[in-house]
Amino acid sequence: MTIQSTSDKLVEMRLTAMSDAFRNQINDSKMKDVSFEDRFGMLVDIEYNNRKNNSLCDGDIPWMSV
Repeated sequence: MTIQSTSDKLVEMRLTAMSDAFRNQINDSKMKDVSFEDRFGMLVDIEYNNRKNNSLCDGDIPWMSV
């Protein structure tokens, strides 16, 4: 599987933050020394945090609702 194919599938699954982070990891030479588990965990954390931040911005804060 190519990097482009993997990135395209992530975007298709609406995991755009993970796709961007994956591309950043691929291009960062320092990431070659990081274990798969740590790199994967970073990708999941980035996607998770992005979704949490977006849900807060979408009015999911009860005291900010009008």
